[in-house]
Amino acid sequence: MEVVVINLATRAERWSAMWQQLLGMGMRPIRIPAVHGASLSSEQRSVLYSEQLNRRLYHQPLCDGEIGCYASHLAVWQRLLHSSADCIAVLEDDVEIDPSLPQVLAAIESMPDDWDLVKLIGRSVEKVDGAQPLCEGCSLICYRRVPSLTAAYVLHRRGAEKLLTHRPPFGRPVDVDLRHWWECGLEVQGVQPYPVREAPCARESSMVGRAAERDAAQRWRRLWQQARYTWCNWQARLARRPGSGAALPRQLQPQAVLGRHERS
Repeated sequence: MEVVVINLATRAERWSAMWQQLLGMGMRPIRIPAVHGASLSSEQRSVLYSEQLNRRLYHQPLCDGEIGCYASHLAVWQRLLHSSADCIAVLEDDVEIDPSLPQVLAAIESMPDDWDLVKLIGRSVEKVDGAQPLCEGCSLICYRRVPSLTAAYVLHRRGAEKLLTHRPPFGRPVDVDLRHWWECGLEVQGVQPYPVREAPCARESSMVGRAAERDAAQRWRRLWQQARYTWCNWQARLARRPGSGAALPRQLQPQAVLGRHERS
């Protein structure tokens, strides 16, 4: 499995640290140049980022770092589809890696081709819908609520196809979009315990620096979106339970969501 590291050209020390970590575990990562959001032309920016979608789906405009981060992940998804590989491991450059990672990646690669995305990083405690053995000491879990971190995951080409069918353009940060898995029928699973964690430098990440909420209206929109997420996530989980007899409400179906986005 190809292992790629998203890294800004101005952060050579991070790439060096990642290279040393992965090389010490017998892996030879490939550096993927991160997109510098502030350097995008207005034309490039308009292809990637929809202000209309942003106003509809998120509580505040995306900053340059968030746009560049999403664009960087899009480039990796396209790289996978342009290759003959079945899956790819994606890392950002501000993580620390457990020695179990090579074993975890080998186990994921050997799974039947009926999965989309497996997260390698997340919260210290997760609420799960189910778990099954993955490899020695690790389990593959189904989430009740998908965590937001996107600094480490494995993507199958069928997951990449689903994501790229719906994006770009985008209006939310990449981690928030992935949490809304039902919008493109994406199956998101995770590994417990996680083999990747945030490094201290993640707090000062140069790729994503969320802008502070500017006013009370934005805060209220955020609270409303959180409530809506909880409801939609619950409805989508209910619909996918075996034997439930439930179906996704029309407003949660991927085609309906795509139509509302008015892609161009």
